[in-house]
Amino acid sequence: MTSSNSIEHQLVNPATEAIAAVFDGAPRLLTIAGAKVGIIDDSKQNADVLLQELAEVLKNKYEISGVEWHRKPSASRPADPAKLKLLTDNCDAVVIAIGD
Repeated sequence: MTSSNSIEHQLVNPATEAIAAVFDGAPRLLTIAGAKVGIIDDSKQNADVLLQELAEVLKNKYEISGVEWHRKPSASRPADPAKLKLLTDNCDAVVIAIGD
């Protein structure tokens, strides 16, 4: 008695190409001298220390015109969209840093 059970197998290559989302960042400023800079503090330990030092360097060395601050309630929560809108409307550039 002969059995004709034939099973067909297909090999699949599990490798894929990364799908990168299109991202058009904001245009770069020609200079930050005279610019108003928004700073977002993520509320992690030492983020405020780092950002305060950065603000001083930007004021003293790069002659920015001012700083507008926003502190998130916690690092795990997104920034308030209304506050982000205010920063983008009132500032020439915005910086966020993560403490720790």
